[in-house]
Amino acid sequence: MRYERQARLVDQRRLERAKAAVMGMGGLGNFVAMELALAGVGHIYVVDRDRVEETNLNRQFLFRDEDIGRPKAEVAAERLREINPKVRITPVRGDAKHLDLDVDLIFDCLDVWEEKQALWKKEIPVVFGSIGGWIGMVGIFIEKHPKFVARPATDVLGASAGIVGSLMAQEGIKELSGQKSPLRNKILHIDLRRLEFTVLEL
Repeated sequence: MRYERQARLVDQRRLERAKAAVMGMGGLGNFVAMELALAGVGHIYVVDRDRVEETNLNRQFLFRDEDIGRPKAEVAAERLREINPKVRITPVRGDAKHLDLDVDLIFDCLDVWEEKQALWKKEIPVVFGSIGGWIGMVGIFIEKHPKFVARPATDVLGASAGIVGSLMAQEGIKELSGQKSPLRNKILHIDLRRLEFTVLEL
């Protein structure tokens, strides 16, 4: 059984009925989408308006050299279907600010500040993630939204994207399977250089 090792940790049937949108298929989005697919989330939308560039390849492992120039959403969907053909993957090319998707949870993996803020205004719970340099942040916005968080930076280590993206996926899977994440309406601030973790109230 594909999900046997997690069957006692989550409600698998509920996960298989769940619908989630991963907004942004950069470093964070690659890790989040992969973990959701591996966990068996029933329907995953992968959303990005950009095309694969060579500078993506140090952390965006769903893409290969031969994918340079292709739409990220389409390539990511192909690879995720290979990882788990039992889940439904829908690629969406477009601006996250103007999308209206019927989903249970949104994963904010965007690196454009205005698009992140637009997501937070939707009436759908958001798993927030951000990374820049040696700083990472993860939070879940149910009713409250932050007045300010640090803007994403351009310097990113692939392993750091993996840490933050995996935490986003883990807490989102809890929510999608009927559990409450301890990060609801909070932000986990991670100093990845010093390995210091601080939980901040909104």
